[in-house]
Amino acid sequence: MPLEIQTIYNAANLNYSYKEKLDSYKNSTEMNMAGCQKFTNQHLDDGVNVYRICVAVISFLSYLIEETENTTYRDIGCKYLFYWLYTHVKSNEQASKNMLKLYNELHRIHNEQHNSLGIFNKKIFPVTNDNCISGVSDLYAKYSDECREGYDDFCDELTNFRKKHNFIIQEVLLCQGKQYILPPVEKFDTANKTIIPFSLIPLTSLILPILYKFTAFGPWIRRKIGKNKNIWKNINEETNNSLNTYEIGEDNLNMRDYNIAYNSS
Repeated sequence: MPLEIQTIYNAANLNYSYKEKLDSYKNSTEMNMAGCQKFTNQHLDDGVNVYRICVAVISFLSYLIEETENTTYRDIGCKYLFYWLYTHVKSNEQASKNMLKLYNELHRIHNEQHNSLGIFNKKIFPVTNDNCISGVSDLYAKYSDECREGYDDFCDELTNFRKKHNFIIQEVLLCQGKQYILPPVEKFDTANKTIIPFSLIPLTSLILPILYKFTAFGPWIRRKIGKNKNIWKNINEETNNSLNTYEIGEDNLNMRDYNIAYNSS
């Protein structure tokens, strides 16, 4: 069976699989992982179990070697491992460099204790302009265009992919320049266009009383309201006068008819 065509969407979905693997290894009860008993690292976040991080990384690298011969799956897995480790190191200006130091130390333990084939020996490579170009920009632009048609789940995956891709480019490979990173995903959001006007209703109801009481808007609107009231008052008075005139005319007419009827009798 031919391998599945690799797309950005596939790569984004793989991230969930990698995360589940790493988290399961970190939470395992493995207590005798060779090379991890004496492993220490000052760059990990406070409260992070150093031994468990070591177990997770060694187990994950071994899994990539033993469970699959798909080199694309391995490559993406190694890149995701960078991101996963980054979320466990202390957040500071040296976080990227410290993460690389952490990875290199765990990479060394894996090669010495568990990797007789040396499969991952060349995964850390010097930074060059060629390494900074991932080769997915055209494909990413094509899929970004589809987001304008409202594929929410797909666009969310594409956004996740962009975040991890740019992290690898900027923080791991240390590539500088906007030409190497992917731009934000543009998505036509009809829901927000509908929700925003309705959200203005409660906001307006809160702001108007404040404007009315504490700003020049109050006297202005009162003058407007007063002027409108006077207009309506005048209209009502004219209407009432017209009705009264009409009623008086009706009364006079009735009296004339009555007098005529009385005289004729």
